[in-house]
Amino acid sequence: MRIAHALATAGLGSRRKCEVFVVNGAVTVNGEVVRDLGRQVDFTKDTIAYRGKILEASPSVYYVLNKPEGYVVTAQDAHAKKTVYDLLPRQLVNATRQGARGKVRVFPVGRLDKDSMGILLLTNDGELSHRLLHPRYHVEKWYEVTLDRAWHPEDTGKVIAGFHAFDGLLKLEQVRPISRRRLLVQLREGKKRQIRRVFKKFGYEVVTLMRISFGPIKLGGLRPGEGRFLTSFESKELRKAAGL
Repeated sequence: MRIAHALATAGLGSRRKCEVFVVNGAVTVNGEVVRDLGRQVDFTKDTIAYRGKILEASPSVYYVLNKPEGYVVTAQDAHAKKTVYDLLPRQLVNATRQGARGKVRVFPVGRLDKDSMGILLLTNDGELSHRLLHPRYHVEKWYEVTLDRAWHPEDTGKVIAGFHAFDGLLKLEQVRPISRRRLLVQLREGKKRQIRRVFKKFGYEVVTLMRISFGPIKLGGLRPGEGRFLTSFESKELRKAAGL
């Protein structure tokens, strides 16, 4: 496999991020600095290191958590009283927080802000994480939103067309009313607090926001704070949705 793909497989991050590591000269193969992104490597034959630390191919881990309101999506934050890592199995928490060698480290796929709830995927599969978040691969995410006032159907076209902000175009893909104040909303690309910002632009405040699906993965019967490892079938379907 190509060097950046190998680094992503080892859990260093997305393939694009790993390409930067290679170009910057932070990666060695068999003791020699490699900057060629086309370099083919094999963990069973080559010694691959990042900033002097030898890497190993990690078994792929896919975990889904029903994030409760009030938890921050971070591994280490001195100012956060509650983080999602407080809710993970101990072996995942220890490896991720301490960077323990030989153990599987997982990272969140995207973010849910502190006041939002619902599906949060965590994995060590850097390439999958990159594709799930990139709009090119059209992986749908659905949210259940409660507004502070009744939804006016004539505003549907406005939130779908969106508006330009400092970080690009902010818009919603689909809006489906459930009741006067509750909606189902679809996103493909998620910028920071995108749903809240779009509704605020057009005169609404989001009272509650819950992600109920991420590609083929549904919230199902997971209670707030509960999580589980994906089944082999689910992980294959998730990778298929991302074109892998």
